[in-house]
Amino acid sequence: MKGWGAVASHRPVATARSAAKVAGLLLIGITLLVAPAAAAVLAVQLAPPAHVEIAGQDVTVRPVLGRNTTQVAGDAITRPEHGRIELGPIAVDVGLDLGVDWNRLIPEDKQTRQYLVALFDDPSPAIASIRSAARRQVLSWTVAAAVVVLATEVAVGALLWQRRKKLAAMPPSLADVVSAHNSRLRRLVVVTAVASLIALELMAGHTLLHRDERVVVGSPALAGTSLAGTQVEGLVADVIPFLAVLRPHSTFYDQVSDNLDSVLRDAAVRTDEDDVLFVEAEDLEDVNGMARIVGRAATLVEADFISFSGDLTFAGKPVESYLIDTIDYYSQGTPVEFSPGLHDTPAILRAATARGWHVADNRTHQVGDVSLLTLADPRVSTVGNFGAGTVPRDNGVDVDDFVEAAVEEACDSRPDVVVLHDHVLGQRIAESGCQDLVIDGRSFRRIGVQRYLTPDGGAAIEYTVGSAGGHVDTRPNPGPVQHRATFEVFSLDPESGLVQASVVTVRPDASVTVSEPIVVLEGQSVDEP
Repeated sequence: MKGWGAVASHRPVATARSAAKVAGLLLIGITLLVAPAAAAVLAVQLAPPAHVEIAGQDVTVRPVLGRNTTQVAGDAITRPEHGRIELGPIAVDVGLDLGVDWNRLIPEDKQTRQYLVALFDDPSPAIASIRSAARRQVLSWTVAAAVVVLATEVAVGALLWQRRKKLAAMPPSLADVVSAHNSRLRRLVVVTAVASLIALELMAGHTLLHRDERVVVGSPALAGTSLAGTQVEGLVADVIPFLAVLRPHSTFYDQVSDNLDSVLRDAAVRTDEDDVLFVEAEDLEDVNGMARIVGRAATLVEADFISFSGDLTFAGKPVESYLIDTIDYYSQGTPVEFSPGLHDTPAILRAATARGWHVADNRTHQVGDVSLLTLADPRVSTVGNFGAGTVPRDNGVDVDDFVEAAVEEACDSRPDVVVLHDHVLGQRIAESGCQDLVIDGRSFRRIGVQRYLTPDGGAAIEYTVGSAGGHVDTRPNPGPVQHRATFEVFSLDPESGLVQASVVTVRPDASVTVSEPIVVLEGQSVDEP
């Protein structure tokens, strides 16, 4: 009986040890399950900022969990915009911390400030770029952190399983010796690892529970502008009169956009469902509102691509590159074929290339079922550097060299369409007769179809478009159009060669019209004189 009592006295101890072991295993299991999510939360908070280019300036974008505002340069400029992440029962606000160069945000140069007016008047494309950068930042870092932690857990689990498998294959006595070896060290490693994961999860929990909430009080100086509702503090409040150059938010292009939707809804711009459809525009010269309309038209007609034949900007400064973002935003990423004009400097070409535009390299290439030769004007205007003339785009290549090389390329590759900026040079290329159609501009007013006899007695077709910015001379006018602005929607049948064009016209009263399709090329009969 005494022996049975001794055995019974050990049972509570064994039960307690068993319960403690189960509790420990449960704690480890929960810790391992939660760790990847915790790492993802901390990754967002600790990751380096993303970068996005806005109007030629590098802007840093850092998502901040628990914040209900977007702040620029600390809390100098505060906006109420923020995102929200749903994590099951937990909802977390995500604000942004944006870093900018003050000298470029509020420049002393009056001309640069005027360029920024158009950007501030329609900030939607810039805001979309910032949001996209923030989403990519959150997604990439959360996924990367979670995957690293999960992969580490799986690797450690695989090693432990492999160790158990080896121990099971050993004789019991040898397995006991091996298992006892460094047992204290193994316990220490396990405790340290679990403690580290718990610390990680506690830090993540603190991050999720942190709140940076504030009520944004709009500054009176910005009332009536597109930045209404923005709060400015500190030194910014002293220099904010710069923003007085902002006009009250114009509804002009909102009206134009609505009218465009209405007229294109029923317009038969695509003559056949298998036709290649593209929007052709040029000469915006900083009219950001018309960049919006060109992009919107490409979306509405479901264009295969946009052809832009030059003079996107006026001075060719990096700050003017926001027009590229505007076209991309409103066209929903429709591919763009860019044939630079005189006002499109290397800075603008670099910005266009960075956005994924195909910048003319004076070579024929395929765009879907169309062979396209895009040409960059051989001259660059010096107006952006207060010059009054032009300089060669490529050293040693003058206008005659350019035309000769373009004709040679056209005669070698026989493209369906040649696109360039200058109609004077376009006529010389068209008269070679080595292509079906030349599209060009730099005339301010739309000329349309012109026919020329070629040396072999055939016919050459040139189509000269007007100014999509509504210009009648080289003076920039970034606001509502003061004259008719026009651009074309081309429909091309790759089999027959039939090309038709519909002209979109925007007038100063915000009305929009779309012409019936005009036959530009009559297909197989194009070579008849």
